[in-house]
Amino acid sequence: MRLNALAVLLLVLATVCRAQTTAPSDSTLDPARLPWIVKLLPQSAPEPWQKITPKQRWTLYQQTTFSGFAVLGSATGAAFSQWLDSPTEWGQGGEGYGKRLASSYGATIINGTIQYGTAALFHDDNRYYRSTAPSFGGRFGAVVISPFVARNDDGGKRFSTSSFLGGAGQSTIPLTWSPRSWQGASEIGINALIWYGQTAGLNVVREFYPSIAAHFRKKPETNAGSKPKIK
Repeated sequence: MRLNALAVLLLVLATVCRAQTTAPSDSTLDPARLPWIVKLLPQSAPEPWQKITPKQRWTLYQQTTFSGFAVLGSATGAAFSQWLDSPTEWGQGGEGYGKRLASSYGATIINGTIQYGTAALFHDDNRYYRSTAPSFGGRFGAVVISPFVARNDDGGKRFSTSSFLGGAGQSTIPLTWSPRSWQGASEIGINALIWYGQTAGLNVVREFYPSIAAHFRKKPETNAGSKPKIK
C-alpha cells in the first residue's frame, strides 16, 4: 500500500514537472490528440461551482476509486513492491504480485468508500476546483491544503471531515491483512503521510491539467506540399 501511493505520487509529480506552470485556456486543447496516459489523468471540477448532486457524488466516487488511473497506480505500486520484495512475507511470483496488487487496490477502495459515504452524511463536496490565484505559489498553496478542504451546500469552504476519515481508514484498516513487517503505530503515521501526499499530488494534476495536456499534445500538422497563394 505504501509503495502504491508513492508510485502514484512520483508519476504525478514527474508529469507535472515536465509541463509548463502557466494555465492555457481549456479551449485550446484537443482531447483527440492527447496521449492516452494524459487522458487518464484526473481533472478539476467544471466551473462555476454548483451544489453537488447525488449523481455527481456517485460519479466522483467512481472516478477516484475505479478509474483507469486508480488501477494503474495500484498495478505500478504492486510492481515496485515486487521488485523490492516488500513485504518479504508475500514472496515473489504471480501469487506475491497478486497479494500486493490486492492490498494496494484494497486501500484505495477503502478510502473512496468511506469518503463517499461520509461526504453524503456531512454534506461535503470534495471536488477540486482550480485556484483563481494569479501566481504559481498561490495556486500551489491551494493544492497543499486541498486534502483537508471541502465545500458546503452553499459553496463555502470548510474542513473536510469525510476526506479526513477516508484517509484515516486507508491508513489503518489495511494493517488488518498486512504481514508482521508492516505492523505497528509507526506504519499508521507513514501511511497517513503518504495518503496526504497522494491526495495532494493528484490535486496538483487537477490544478495544472491544461498545462500538462498542452505540453504532451501533438503539434499541429503542416501541409508541406501546399504552395503560397499568389496575390
